[in-house]
Amino acid sequence: MELERAKVASIKKYHYKPSTPEETAGNLLKRDFNADKPNQKWCTDITEKKIPGHNQKIFLCTVFDLYDRYPVGYALSRRNDIALVQAALDDAWAKEPNSHAMLDSDRSFQFTRKPFAQKLQDHGMTQSMSRVSRCIDNGPMEGWQGLIKEMLDVLYPDVKTYDEMKDAFDKTIDYYINCDPQERFGGKTAGQVRAEAKADPEHISTYKIVSDKRYKEWWDKIKAKKNQPA
Repeated sequence: MELERAKVASIKKYHYKPSTPEETAGNLLKRDFNADKPNQKWCTDITEKKIPGHNQKIFLCTVFDLYDRYPVGYALSRRNDIALVQAALDDAWAKEPNSHAMLDSDRSFQFTRKPFAQKLQDHGMTQSMSRVSRCIDNGPMEGWQGLIKEMLDVLYPDVKTYDEMKDAFDKTIDYYINCDPQERFGGKTAGQVRAEAKADPEHISTYKIVSDKRYKEWWDKIKAKKNQPA
């Protein structure tokens, strides 16, 4: 009997209680990934990459401008924590101190803290969040993260340590900005598009996203499957 009581007590002691976000925001972006100029709509997210031969990961947080697909700011760390997100945002603000862009993210704990929301508010930025279980709400950001990791594997296939991986990410992101021509931009790089917009803000070129019917149908099928009764 005493043993059974001890088991019950142990279960109660370690009973999991999910945390509640301190702050959430509505999905203001609503999958409208077009932007007419730089610093109008920013996205942010965190991705990870395993270091080959180690039980170690590196985490990348990026602040991403939807106008020119430009990584305005980013940070790398051994830890996926609040400091990583703040470092990425500080990097973006250092480069674009006058930006008051909408910032869209998922609902990870790093983005739902009151101090984070307050900092955005103090900087004159509006916060937007993806809906629950709707990764496509932040699709361009997630797509870019996948692209960068694929480019890194091609450019730096022999990375073996954390420091080498960090250096490889820095160089790969620089390569993307300055050396990766994009079809959507007529063969220009993200860096070229941004430089042109900054040089002549009165005559900014726009690069609308072409709607892909197959892409929409694919997500409609996923949504239908989720709504099917078990």
